Amino acid sequence: MPDGEAALIDSGDRGAPTVELLRNYGVRQIRLVIATHPHSDHIGEMRDILRSFKVDEFWDSGFNHPTRTYGDMLEEIRDRGVKFATPKRGFSSEIGGVLFEVLNPPEQPLDDQPNNASIVVRLTYGDTRMLFAGDAEVRAWAEMFAANTEGLAADLLKAAHHGSSNGTTRQVLDAVRPSIVVVSCGRGNDYHHPHPNFIRLLRETPAVSLFRTDLQGTVSAISDGKGIDVGTERTIGADRLYLTGDEVAGKLASDGGSDGGSRRKHARGGK
Repeated sequence: MPDGEAALIDSGDRGAPTVELLRNYGVRQIRLVIATHPHSDHIGEMRDILRSFKVDEFWDSGFNHPTRTYGDMLEEIRDRGVKFATPKRGFSSEIGGVLFEVLNPPEQPLDDQPNNASIVVRLTYGDTRMLFAGDAEVRAWAEMFAANTEGLAADLLKAAHHGSSNGTTRQVLDAVRPSIVVVSCGRGNDYHHPHPNFIRLLRETPAVSLFRTDLQGTVSAISDGKGIDVGTERTIGADRLYLTGDEVAGKLASDGGSDGGSRRKHARGGK
C-alpha cells in the first residue's frame, strides 16, 4: 500500500509459494490478512503465513466449516493473539491510504455453500478500484446487485471462482464494468477452470483485457491512483489467451509461452 504496509487476500493451498513470494516483495509484517472463505485452496497456507510474518489483523468470512485446515487456521490466530473480525456487507476501513469495502457476505448466510459466504472486497486508491471476488457464485452476486444500489464498479476484477461459469456472468461484467479481468487458476486443474462459458464471455467483451495465472504466471497490478500497470511473469501469444482450461490441459506439452514477461498500462475510464 502507499505507506508501505501490506495486505494479503487468501494464501493458496498448503505448500503454495506464498511465503517466499511475499518475502521477495520485501514484506516483513502484514497489516491485514483476509481469508475469503474456508476452502483449502484459499486458506491452506495460512498457518505458514501466520508463523512467518507478524499479522496485525485477520478478517474471516465467519462461515463455519468443520475441516482440520480451517480449525488449524483459527487455532493459530488465537494462539498468536491476532486481532480477529468477521466483517459483513457495508463494513469499510481505510488502511494504509487504501479504502477496503466489504460487499459480501450479508449478516446471515445465503445458503450452506462456503463460496457464497466469500468476503468480496473492493479496494479504492485514488481514482482506481480493484474488486476481489473470492469464490462468489451467482446467488451471492444477485444479493450484491440488490444491496449495492450505487454500483459495484471497479477497474480490475479478480474473477470469482477461478474463471468458473457460475462466478462471472454478463450481469457481473455489466455491473462491475472492469477494463482488466484476472483469473487465478492452475494449469491442468481438476475443475477445468477457466470454463468455456467464461472464456466465451470474455471473447465477446473486447474492451476487457484478460490475464490468467495458469498461462502467464504471477500477474502484478500496480496502481498509482490514476491508472493500473499490469505485468506478467510470462508472455503468451494472443491465440492462447482465450483457451479453456481443458484446452490448456491438452496443450501443456506445446506451450509456446516465452520466459520473458510483459507490462501493460491501463488508464482509468468510464467507471
